[in-house]
Amino acid sequence: MKRFAPLAAVVLLLVASSAVRAQDAQPFVTNKDIDLTMILPPPPANDSAETKAELGEVLTLQVTRTPEMEKRAIADAEEDVWRFADVMGPKFSKETLPKFSAFFDRVVATEGAVADPAKDVWKRPRPHQLSDLVKPAVELSNSGSWPSGHATGRHHDGQHPVRHGAGEAARDHGPRGRICP
Repeated sequence: MKRFAPLAAVVLLLVASSAVRAQDAQPFVTNKDIDLTMILPPPPANDSAETKAELGEVLTLQVTRTPEMEKRAIADAEEDVWRFADVMGPKFSKETLPKFSAFFDRVVATEGAVADPAKDVWKRPRPHQLSDLVKPAVELSNSGSWPSGHATGRHHDGQHPVRHGAGEAARDHGPRGRICP
């Protein structure tokens, strides 16, 4: 047992250092390179017909979801590019694509450099913040929902998000049934 202690220490050190590297990763671009408030239109107003229609869609899906939709929504809450292995094939893995894995880890760790400043400008509420009737099956987030940080696979407050907005609507109440309360 004692002869495995040094190996365990090395493994723990490698895991800890890779987590620190991901946290300290430099973004490929920031909001100074891509100002989303200059590119994207603002989200619809909270009391607009479009927002009311989106909320209606969320509530409709909430009452018509199937157990399979709920399972997919819960599985999709884990933001991991490797979730696409079921459609990409067996070679789509961290082990076979280490450079892609490192790239994706960096994107996930730093996407907030572009999305967060725009979220702070628009502060679009999520469906559960607009209606107490919305009860997602996944962990709730209270950060702004527009623009979608989920498009890059990460949420800036570290939570698994429930997204809302043009890009986020697919996560909240799109074809995979994310809202699944």
